Amino acid sequence: MASAAKGDTVWIGFMDIVPVIGTVKEAVELVLALYEGDKAMISKKEKAFENIVKESLKKHVKSTPAAAAAAAAAADEYSGLRNVKEVRKEKIIEHMQKGGKRGTKPTAAEQNARKKKVKNVMNDMLEKIKKVNQNYNEDLKIELEKRSGRGEHVFNNNILRFHSVVLNTFKQNSGINNMQGYDQIKQAVDALGNHTLPPNTAQDIQQNMVVHFEADEFYVNVNAVMYGEYCRVLRAALLDVLSHINPDDVTEEEKQRVNDIINNMNNLEIYVDEFAKIKWIANQPIRQNRFNQVKGEVVNMYRNDRGNDWCLRILGLVAPLFNAGQ
Repeated sequence: MASAAKGDTVWIGFMDIVPVIGTVKEAVELVLALYEGDKAMISKKEKAFENIVKESLKKHVKSTPAAAAAAAAAADEYSGLRNVKEVRKEKIIEHMQKGGKRGTKPTAAEQNARKKKVKNVMNDMLEKIKKVNQNYNEDLKIELEKRSGRGEHVFNNNILRFHSVVLNTFKQNSGINNMQGYDQIKQAVDALGNHTLPPNTAQDIQQNMVVHFEADEFYVNVNAVMYGEYCRVLRAALLDVLSHINPDDVTEEEKQRVNDIINNMNNLEIYVDEFAKIKWIANQPIRQNRFNQVKGEVVNMYRNDRGNDWCLRILGLVAPLFNAGQ
């Protein structure tokens, strides 16, 4: 706003959703203080406004740095005044369309509506988790207001390192790192711990397909719980397959368990934050197409590159080490 010419901007605040617009910030804040009914704050705002009027009569300026600093300090003490913004005149309608609920206490109806939405989200999450774990009964403690400082990812970042963690766990459990001859296959084994997504897709997942939610936007960090549980059961299923060492000992039931988890994960988009997805796509066809492309690549990785065949490829490399030791 520093570059805007005098008279090109106004100050806007909100009484719930009703806008208060003026050319003097302190006057707008006074109106909001009167609306809120806080006598102490009204007195402060009246005093600040009186000072502005006096200075205006003396120097013909809108405000002094000292008065502006005092007004800002007073506003910080009171939630209803924290969101008074200086807006260019041509942006008034755009700013008004964003609404004025920020910083105001939700009504009982709004709180009840929010609780209902949260309940629906959690019920949906539990239904999806029960598809792979019927015994899931953990107490769900989701911090509704929690926001990630780096933003919310459309695709869970863990996609890129999940199989590396599974492979490292297998190596530790089996002790192959210390086996004779492992050095000769180490590079090939380690390569199987990498994800198989194109570099530009990995970059999009990490850096570009990310959104930030405002404090007043509805957001529940449900994906962390749901994806986390799916990772837990898939990791256990993959390790069950790997634990046989001999590929021929893997049962069809164990293979089917892996396939079922992966199919549910893909079909239900378990690795996707639905809230972040909707906000990022924002009804833009180009972004919808990019999302579909990335999802297709992730689906292919889980289903074809990093499922049962992946386990059997690992076992094909390490089984000779165990046979040699017999």
